[in-house]
Amino acid sequence: MRYTGIQPQYFPRLHYIARILNSDIFVVRDDAQFLRKHKYPGGRVDKSYQAHTPIKQAGGIQFLNIPTLHSGFAPIRATRISYTSQWNLDHLRAIELAYAKAPYFSSNIKEIKEILLKKYENLADLNLVTIFWGLVKLLNLDKFDPLDLTLADLNQLLKKQKKFRLKKIERASDSRSLKQKKELSANQKIIALCREFGITEDYCGGTGVAAYVDKEYFSRNGIKITVQDWHCREYPQRFKRTGFIKNLSVIDLFMNVSPVKAVNLLK
Repeated sequence: MRYTGIQPQYFPRLHYIARILNSDIFVVRDDAQFLRKHKYPGGRVDKSYQAHTPIKQAGGIQFLNIPTLHSGFAPIRATRISYTSQWNLDHLRAIELAYAKAPYFSSNIKEIKEILLKKYENLADLNLVTIFWGLVKLLNLDKFDPLDLTLADLNQLLKKQKKFRLKKIERASDSRSLKQKKELSANQKIIALCREFGITEDYCGGTGVAAYVDKEYFSRNGIKITVQDWHCREYPQRFKRTGFIKNLSVIDLFMNVSPVKAVNLLK
């Protein structure tokens, strides 16, 4: 069974959605430390996308940024969001400016508005709602409200669907094995999750492999490593003069193509 484990991201980019769709089980790594920036292969330091998402404006990419309250090295599930500014209204206005004339604006903006106007206890909760929203859109189930959808409800829907590979989502913060053993390395945590959920393959990103994956340790524990090799195919976008921009927020895809087309582009 194929696993992927990723930190919850804000209205995730397309490669993120593609990765979880092509796994049997997606474990939300809300136990991981909150980071605004990651070190990427080659020494490049850039956004972690835990509190950012890129949309397309007339002048190119605009990053929507969530302000957070810092208190040491907190995990994502304990990272609080700052509401001293009206960043959520700013995000909504930016999305409206970018996509008001997009073909699927009217079928998406009401739900996005509901997501952004609600206040969340922590960053993980907000990010999970944006991920749930994306999955509900891909399943083309308009009668389900992502704000009211529980993880158990979503798993029931995923178990029955045949559009893509994903059948189950778990939160790492609910994992029995991680609660029992507090002092584990990054590799040991993944192996513990694999044992708990009966995993035989870790479908991971190149950044994680380069940063911390011990391939020999995984091999000794019977876990195959498969690095995602997905490339964003071109689809219709607004503002053609700036050219096609790949791997934007899932918002951009849903504003421009139908759910059926979106599934085909992501698989």
